[in-house]
Amino acid sequence: MGNVERISEIAMQVITFSGLAKSNYLQALKAYRTKNLEAYNNFLIQGDQSFTQAHHAHLSVLQEEMNSGESQITMLMAHAEDQLMAAETIKTLIIEIVEILEERMNGYGSTL
Repeated sequence: MGNVERISEIAMQVITFSGLAKSNYLQALKAYRTKNLEAYNNFLIQGDQSFTQAHHAHLSVLQEEMNSGESQITMLMAHAEDQLMAAETIKTLIIEIVEILEERMNGYGSTL
């Protein structure tokens, strides 16, 4: 398989697993809104598993680049990296939102 084809294949893996992670993280927030903490935690775990798969696929491209000394950047890979970063951002924001809500429900924190 050619270099561009290999990078495209890996980019699609990163996009797919990042998309699954984002979907699971958003489902976790929806579960939290309905006070289903078990589903909330399960969706976070599933999201983390998908994110890990995306991260490992991305890491394989970086390792190939290090070994070959050739740049592995394509527009598809740039999009894949964007999706990976978006998944991480979504998870971070959801955890922060839940922590803020928990603090407010328990009487902690400021009243903005």
